Amino acid sequence: MSDNNFFIRELSLLEFNKRVILQASDKSVPILERLKYLCIADSNLDEFFEIKVAYYRTRLKFTKGSYDSVDYNNLQLLKDIRRKVNSIIKLQYDLLQKSVFRALRTKNIIFLRRRELNSNQREWTNKYFDEHILPIINPMILEGDSPGIVGSHPFPKIQNKSLNFMIKLKGTDDFGNSPKLAVVPAPRILSRYIQLPKKISNNKDCYMFLSSIIHENIDKLFPGLKVRGCHQFRVTMNSNLVFDDEDLNDIKKSLTRLLPDRKYSEAVRLEVVKDCPKDVLKFLKNQYSLGDLDIYKINGPVNLSRFYSIYEDIDKKNLKFPIYKPKPILSSLKNNKDYFNIIKNQDILLHHPYNDFDHINDLMKAAVKDKNTVAIKQTLYRTTIKSKIINSLVKAAKKDIAVTVVIELRAKFDEEKNIKITKKLEDAGVQVTYGLKNFKTHAKALLIVRKENGTLVNYFHLGTGNYHENTAKLYTDFSLISANKEIASDVNKFFLQLTGSNKDVQYNHLFLSPIDSSKKVINLISNEIINKKNKHDAYINIKMNQLTERQIINKLYEASQVGVKIELFIRGECILKPGISGLSENIKVYSTIGRFLEHSRVLHFCNKNRPKLYLSSADWMTRNISNRVEIFFPVLEQEYRDRIIFEAFELQRNDNVKLWKLDSSGKYIKKTPSKGNKKKHSQHMLCKIHGELVD
Repeated sequence: MSDNNFFIRELSLLEFNKRVILQASDKSVPILERLKYLCIADSNLDEFFEIKVAYYRTRLKFTKGSYDSVDYNNLQLLKDIRRKVNSIIKLQYDLLQKSVFRALRTKNIIFLRRRELNSNQREWTNKYFDEHILPIINPMILEGDSPGIVGSHPFPKIQNKSLNFMIKLKGTDDFGNSPKLAVVPAPRILSRYIQLPKKISNNKDCYMFLSSIIHENIDKLFPGLKVRGCHQFRVTMNSNLVFDDEDLNDIKKSLTRLLPDRKYSEAVRLEVVKDCPKDVLKFLKNQYSLGDLDIYKINGPVNLSRFYSIYEDIDKKNLKFPIYKPKPILSSLKNNKDYFNIIKNQDILLHHPYNDFDHINDLMKAAVKDKNTVAIKQTLYRTTIKSKIINSLVKAAKKDIAVTVVIELRAKFDEEKNIKITKKLEDAGVQVTYGLKNFKTHAKALLIVRKENGTLVNYFHLGTGNYHENTAKLYTDFSLISANKEIASDVNKFFLQLTGSNKDVQYNHLFLSPIDSSKKVINLISNEIINKKNKHDAYINIKMNQLTERQIINKLYEASQVGVKIELFIRGECILKPGISGLSENIKVYSTIGRFLEHSRVLHFCNKNRPKLYLSSADWMTRNISNRVEIFFPVLEQEYRDRIIFEAFELQRNDNVKLWKLDSSGKYIKKTPSKGNKKKHSQHMLCKIHGELVD
C-alpha cells in the first residue's frame, strides 16, 4: 500500500467519527442520546491517537521540538490528521456547548459554570470539595520552571488520558521555597461530574464538572501561596505493546509485565484548555517531547468520554431512545428440556440486538445441564468476567465436561480483563489456550459435543460479533445456531487446527484467514466477473465495518469495469472510491449511523441467480485477511439467506433517515426523505419486526 493510501485510510476513519458527531445535531434524536454520540466520538478519537497516530509518530524523528522534515509523507499525514481533527473537535464542542447543553437546559438539566453559582450553591460545592475531594487529591510542587528537573520534586508520571491541572504559583511557603509551578492530578476514583442538591437548585437537575469544583477551590491546596493560573490538560499515550520473540513464548506473562507501563507510555497527544498560557504550553510540550502538531486546544472539558456514564445517571426516559424489548425467536426454546432436538431439526438465525443474545446463553445453559454433553469448545475475544457465558463454562468444567477455551489475550484494551478471565477459567479446570503465536484469534465459534445413542454429535454457534452480552445490546451482528453435520464437522476441524496447528485441513464449507480467505474472496468476485462477461446476471452486496484491503478493492474495481453491480454497506473506514467513470461507476458505497453500531459482516454474491451468502468475523482489511484467525461461513437455508438480504441490504438501501452515501470525491452525503415521502428508518423498522419499542 502506498503512502497516499495511508492518507486516505486514516482520514476516512476520521470522516466516520465526524458522522458520529453529526448525530448530535439531529434534533429528532433524543437529547441524552445526542450527548452520548459526542462521548462515543471522543472515545473513538482517543483510540485513534493511541493506536494510529502513535504508529505514525514512531516513523518520524523528533529533535529540538520539531519533527524531521525528511520523511515528508508521514509528516504530511500528521499535518493532515491535525487539520482534520481540529475541525472535528470544533464541531464536537460547538455542538456540545451550543446545541446539547442548551437543549438540556430547556429540560432543567444544567451543567453550571463557576460564574453561575449562587451563594448557596457555592457554599455547597466548597463544602463538597473539603469533604470529598481535598482528602484524596495530591498537589505536586515542581522544583523550578523548566523541564528535566531532578531532585525531590521532579515532574510526576501522569496516567494515560487522566484529568490534570497545571498550576502557576507566586509567593514563598513556610519552608522558604518559592515554587512557580505545580501539577494537580484528579484521582480517577472521582466522578467527572457532581450533582447539586435540588433544594439549592430551584428543583432543577444541576451538575458541576469536577474540574470546575477543583478550579473553584484550588487555593486550598496551596495555603500561603498565590495561585496565578489553573489550567486543565490531558495526555494521550501510545497504547501499543511491543513484543519480542521471547515475549511471545509466554504471552500471559509478557502482558502482565507490560500492561502497567501502558499507563505511563510515550505521549502522542496533549489536550489543553483553549486559554492555556504560552509558557505553560511550552513547558508541557518540552516535558512530553511533543511538537505543535501534537497539541489540541479544547473549548470545554478535556476528557469528554468520561461523561458517558451520565446517560445512565439521568433517569429521564423521555430524553432517551425508547426501550427495545426483543421477542424470543422460538418460545419453545426458552428453558426447553429438548433444546438440542429442536436445533437438530431447525437452524436458528439470530440478528442481534433485534434478537436477544440470551438465546446463546440459553444454549450454553442447556449444554451444561444436559447429562449427554461431553465437551464444549469456544473462542473468546472480548467478553466480561461476570458474563453468563463465562459462568456456564466454569460450571461445565466443574461437572467434568471437557471444556477448551481459546482466548485472545492480545485483544486491544481488553488484555488485562482477558488475563483475569483466563485465571477464573483455569481455576475451574477449563483447558485454556491462547491460539497461534503470530496471529490474533478473532473468530467467533462455539462447539458443543453430545453423546447420543453411543455416537458423538456436534452442535455449533458461529457469529460475526463477540460473546459479549453487553455489546450485543448495542452492536448489530448475525449469528447461526445449527447442527448441520458438514459445517459442524468443519467447526470441529477448526478447533483442532487452532489448538493443534494441524496442516492441510480440508473444510467442507468454511474458509479461514489467514489460510485462504484472500484467495476465496478474490475467486468469488472473479466468478461474478466471468458471469457478467458471459452475459449472465452478476452483482455483489457486501456489508462490513471497514474496507481497506487493496487487493480486494482492485478486484472490485475490475468487476465494476465489466458491469458487475456492486453495493457496499461500509460503516467506517473505506478507501474505495465509488462512482468514478471507467473505474467504479457501478459501485455504490453506503454507511449507516444509528442507534446501534452496525457490526455485521455479510458477503452476498449473485452466482448466476443461485446466490451464495457468507457471514464472517472479518472485515476486508489486511489485518483481518492476512494477520488474524477469522472464519467465513455460509448460510445454506434459502429462508435465512432471504432474511439476511432483506435485513442487511434492502432495508438499509431504502433508509432515508440514517443512511449516508459516499460520492466519488470521498465525501459522505446524508440521505433525506423527499418532500411528502414517509421516513424509512431501517433500525427502527427492525425493532418493530423483531420486538417492540416501549416509551
